[in-house]
Amino acid sequence: MKISDIIYKEEYILSEINDDTKILGICTKEIDVKDGYILLIPNSKNYFHNDNAHLPIAVICDKDAIVPNHIPKIYVDNARIAISNAYMRFYRPDMSKTLLIGVTGTNGKTSTATIIENILSQSGKKVGFIGTGRISVSEQTISPDFYSMTTPDPEVLYPSLRRMTDEKCDAIVMEVSSHALAFEKVAPLFFDYALYTNLSSEHRDFHANMDDYFNTKAKLFQNCKSAFINIDCPYGKRLAKICQAKKITTTGILWRGDIYVRKIESKGFDGSSYIYYNNEYSFKVNLALPGIFNIYNSLLAVAVCIDAGVAPCFIKKYLSNISSIPGRFEIIKDKITVIIDYAHTDEAFNNILKELSKNKKSSITVVFGCGGNRDREKRPKIATITEKYADKLIVTSDNSRSEDPKNIFNDIISGLTKNKHIVIEDRATAIEYAILNAKDNDIVALIGKGHEKYNIDKNGYHPFDEKALVKEALKKRNITCE
Repeated sequence: MKISDIIYKEEYILSEINDDTKILGICTKEIDVKDGYILLIPNSKNYFHNDNAHLPIAVICDKDAIVPNHIPKIYVDNARIAISNAYMRFYRPDMSKTLLIGVTGTNGKTSTATIIENILSQSGKKVGFIGTGRISVSEQTISPDFYSMTTPDPEVLYPSLRRMTDEKCDAIVMEVSSHALAFEKVAPLFFDYALYTNLSSEHRDFHANMDDYFNTKAKLFQNCKSAFINIDCPYGKRLAKICQAKKITTTGILWRGDIYVRKIESKGFDGSSYIYYNNEYSFKVNLALPGIFNIYNSLLAVAVCIDAGVAPCFIKKYLSNISSIPGRFEIIKDKITVIIDYAHTDEAFNNILKELSKNKKSSITVVFGCGGNRDREKRPKIATITEKYADKLIVTSDNSRSEDPKNIFNDIISGLTKNKHIVIEDRATAIEYAILNAKDNDIVALIGKGHEKYNIDKNGYHPFDEKALVKEALKKRNITCE
């Protein structure tokens, strides 16, 4: 492969190396440089060569980057786009025979993507999945331990796409985060389907304001064939007006979109049913996943799968087979009911706790924390919402990263006005305490970590399996109560 195969003449400002120079590989980290490699560095990042490391053939960078004079440079206007293009061209996944489905929004991305994955898989299609904490082919995980991203960086994304197309996946379902769109991770990709779930305040440490957040999300819909948009969200209505897709389909429950529902019947923790309507027909859906938020998620998923060729009669059957999504309102029933959920925005907390209050028989205990080195503004908001619905609150750790957990706890507690909380810093201890002290018919909600199999503190990643801890605590509780 030549340099001209990964970057074209019209894409760079200046090159200090011949386009016909052969390359053996590309990378974004100096430690990964080998003989014959091109090093790609993000915008304005300085590169100081380590004398013990291999020299790259050249560095692709933006015009403001500082690179030693003896290393050839290829200057570009936007290094992040150049990086994504380079990885796409180097690994060359053949997307021509694979449906590419992108899901974006603040909440519901993983659930919507997983429902699509499940329906398509049950219909006999081979499906690749790229989402929060998991990259998989036909439900076989190929991502490394402690993988935590929503949309991976190009050095992981494009080799994964190549593997999926090599394995002849019929479809690839991908969660697309606002960070991925801002950093141009998916710039070379054209999506057959782009889905919008909702938008609420999130990543305020990254986006200047809600308009910036919305405009970043909207980038996905500039490069897609068909768009499916939830217009019950005000930003969804706004998106539908400016969307550049060839085909736009709107969905709604409160507002009548192109696809809508009627006669919703809640079955509590056992799910719900509703009548699905479009312009041609209607049919009843029995959804085993509880909560109004899962009706929204399933509505988008069903609409896309029907458009992709799955017959409604089969979709009805496949949906009823999806009883849970790991870490998303995942229910463990015993003499008490334990809920495990990944929510980490104030709106997601409100949706979950509101649903729990509808199914409350006795008391609700919520175990929660907030991530370190992330948006501080949402911490007291989450606390206020939790206090509104919960009878007992246990404030604990949740990926404190390099931040002092005590500072996080103080931010959370500043949103509380009633004296019904305790602080237990160690999350495993907090979970056991909540379960052992619950009474029969109580609900214990563990919110924040969901599917994650790790905890992150100042010392890095550590194994942490919340579901396993719940099962162990339930065993202790049952033995104690006998």
